[in-house]
Amino acid sequence: MVDISVIVTVYNLETYVGSCLDSILGQTGVEFEVICVDDASTDASLHILEEYRQRDSRVKIVRNTNNMGLASARNKGYRCAEGEYLYNIDGDDMLKKGALLRMYSCAKEHDLDLLGFSAKSFSQGDEFSGFFEEDEYVRKHDYPAVYHGGELFALLMKNGDRVTSNRVFYLYKREYFLRNQLFDEEGLRYADDSMFFYYMTAQRAMCIPDQLYLRRYRRGSMVTSSMKKRYLESMVVLFCAEMGRWRKLEFDAEVNCQIEAYFDLRLKEINEFYVRFQQDDAKETYLQEHPADEYFYKRFIRQEPLLAMSISQNCLDRIRRADRVVLYGAGAIAVEVAKALEYHSIVNYLVAVTEPGDSRQTFRGRPINNIKTYAGKDKTLILVAVSEKYRKEIEEVLDINGFQDVMWAPLQ
Repeated sequence: MVDISVIVTVYNLETYVGSCLDSILGQTGVEFEVICVDDASTDASLHILEEYRQRDSRVKIVRNTNNMGLASARNKGYRCAEGEYLYNIDGDDMLKKGALLRMYSCAKEHDLDLLGFSAKSFSQGDEFSGFFEEDEYVRKHDYPAVYHGGELFALLMKNGDRVTSNRVFYLYKREYFLRNQLFDEEGLRYADDSMFFYYMTAQRAMCIPDQLYLRRYRRGSMVTSSMKKRYLESMVVLFCAEMGRWRKLEFDAEVNCQIEAYFDLRLKEINEFYVRFQQDDAKETYLQEHPADEYFYKRFIRQEPLLAMSISQNCLDRIRRADRVVLYGAGAIAVEVAKALEYHSIVNYLVAVTEPGDSRQTFRGRPINNIKTYAGKDKTLILVAVSEKYRKEIEEVLDINGFQDVMWAPLQ
């Protein structure tokens, strides 16, 4: 068995992948294999990988026939790995001299499941000057002890240090990885680097201050490219999966408090992405594969009204054809119906009740009138939004006032 399986993910990196492989193959003092996963590159990346494989028997190549994304590429690498420890590196980045030996020596000395370390950021030329800080991936505090992963996670959160930054800043034991089935969710985009599951399942975890990784900023990379709605959907799926894992864990109040703070930050990030992408015309297709996550997205991120999607197209057409739409009711049910109407851009509705009270004069900014006000008006559609227990008396009021065109909530 080799000491470390280094998994290199590559997609159209012909300019950079050579320097990445040179930085790995130049490592000494530790036995390793290099598993290069080409995610259907269309440039000369695969040719370059083949050249390195011919020169060095430690290099292996796995290839996706279609571009599947980082999560799928990494999973292929994991399944081919034979090392005692697993390590990921992006094909446009590099390792510092002696990095693998430092990682492996520390992990073996302390019998670690998970080892985190720091990195230095850089770019070629001045193209991204001001876009990043060299020490952005350097933790502010020292963590010299060995912790349970959840405890270390909480401590990092409490200190304001990074806990879930890129997978490339961690080494982890393959036996621990397989035991906890830490394979990535296939199809995720951008949100595929969370370390939450790793921390939560690690019995022995540690973070060292050493800067062992060189993180490149370049045009067209994941960290500098414009995001897409698919990335937002991926964040939602991952958020829900992490919440599900948290529910199965048993930590003390202090650790749970920091985990809660983490989810607050994640939710804020998701909402910021939603604001950024809500005008995107791309269809939300990925979430359709995850019904529970889609529900969370619709109700809590898009804040879609509960009744919005239950209104049939026939009802919507009927409402839009009416000269006058009167919402009959001003309680909780009426609020949901009003939200659903507004969600479908039906905003010119009126509001009425049987007997308006003195204490409440408006409903969602509209005056509340007596339903009798609209008796005898042609093409008036009444949308009844009251409790079913009042149906008989409401029907009597509608009949007395001659209303013929009536719909009852829910509008189906």
